[in-house]
Amino acid sequence: MNAPQPDVRQNFFELFELPVSCSVDRVALRSKYMTLQRQFHPDRYAAADEQHRRVAAQIAARVNEAHDTLINPLKCAEYCLTLQGVDVGAETDSSMDPQFLMEQMEWRETLEDINDAGDDAERQLESLREDIRSTIETISKDTRAHLDANEVVVARDLIRKWQFLVKIDKEAQAVAAKLDA
Repeated sequence: MNAPQPDVRQNFFELFELPVSCSVDRVALRSKYMTLQRQFHPDRYAAADEQHRRVAAQIAARVNEAHDTLINPLKCAEYCLTLQGVDVGAETDSSMDPQFLMEQMEWRETLEDINDAGDDAERQLESLREDIRSTIETISKDTRAHLDANEVVVARDLIRKWQFLVKIDKEAQAVAAKLDA
């Protein structure tokens, strides 16, 4: 069996033969993913020598990592920013738009209050989650536009907001699970 060919040092878009963009063609991504999976799945190399098995496993892991990144809109936007040499800096940069911080604090307070809302809790939670999802949709569109325009500083700030929103939505999902229990 021949040794696998793709270079694991390629960026994810090169690996999937896609243009660098936050608007990934999901059909093309899926098609190329399936082709690469068939070609480099470690089971295909079970009878090969150790070196070929190791290389196939590395390529398969890289293919999975690339797919998981490009299929997720937030991870894809973060990756596009990284390719432009910009670190999102969520761990080290605590500056944030004050208006957004206030809105986030209000959402968190609403989430805490939902636990005490009784019969109205599910309706309030759904309203909150709809508000969060709507804001995520707006921010994701704005992020893609700013990345396409190479406005990386604005895109970085939007991605950081997007990260906060995803986190609070997960918290809301946890509250929903408690209400359903």
